[in-house]
Amino acid sequence: MLGLGGVAGPGLALGGVAGPGLAERGQTRRGAALLAALAVACVTLASVAVAGCSGFAMPPKKKPHPTYASNPAAVRIADAPALLVQCAIRTAGLRPGSQSWMSGLTVHINSTNAIEFQNWFRTHDAPGPYPETFVIDGHRTHYLAFGARWVRKGAMWVPAHTARNSPQAERTSLYAWSLWAAAQDRLPAVVFAPSADARQLQAEVFGSAASNPW
Repeated sequence: MLGLGGVAGPGLALGGVAGPGLAERGQTRRGAALLAALAVACVTLASVAVAGCSGFAMPPKKKPHPTYASNPAAVRIADAPALLVQCAIRTAGLRPGSQSWMSGLTVHINSTNAIEFQNWFRTHDAPGPYPETFVIDGHRTHYLAFGARWVRKGAMWVPAHTARNSPQAERTSLYAWSLWAAAQDRLPAVVFAPSADARQLQAEVFGSAASNPW
């Protein structure tokens, strides 16, 4: 049993209450009080040990980027996946290919491509395996697993825990680390360099004019 604040990896119990997505943040003030309570609940849950990992389903998202200046935790929960994907592109060799939200090797999320990003992330938020090859902690692998214990399998490496219903496997996923980042208000060093600045990366991914919750 491990909370999002734990060293070995994040828990996933927040998946059921993970707050508004990129889309829902377009609904400006609707349900502001509820969102505030939700954000507080998420951060509170993230600071204690949580269990009951139930899968990798992302929160529903309908419209893109809003402004909840008084609710930065809710914004971080919605935006962290895009930042984590950018981290994986730079450090693990993730290559999403030709996507509306990609410009070269840079993620750019706006009102027209947020749903496309959400759909892509839903197919890459689990550890894997994937057809593509990544290099994580020096391990060539078909898994997007961060903070995992690695086992050699032929010419490739696999995480020690790979079952989709394994809490240990779930804690290494991009989805789990995005929840950790939102709760901790910083990027996880296991996915990106310790010196990485979440605030700067947020501006790169979402634009400097968008609200910055980091």
